[in-house]
Amino acid sequence: MTQFGSLDELGTDSPYAGIARRVLNTDKATVQEYSFNAGATYPLHQHPQEQITLVLEGTLTFSAGDDTRELSAGAWSVVPGDVQHGITAGPAGARFLATLVPPRKESPQ
Repeated sequence: MTQFGSLDELGTDSPYAGIARRVLNTDKATVQEYSFNAGATYPLHQHPQEQITLVLEGTLTFSAGDDTRELSAGAWSVVPGDVQHGITAGPAGARFLATLVPPRKESPQ
């Protein structure tokens, strides 16, 4: 069955200081919208899912494995499962979508 909704209908949590997150889980993927205040950091972590990140607004520093890149609106990255990665927002903050495939079943931090 087709489903519809709005990100605004989803609850917001704050996994770390200066970070707001909304999470949509489906049978096949987890889609997360993140809003980072200027300089906010999601520390290095890893999970078994592939993560596709699409920057919507602002800039961020994205580290994955041995690679670190500056990403701005419109940029994306794909990180394989079990690769350590982390994000720090630029001086104006950032908003991005992170899609995890398959869906995240464990409670995210």
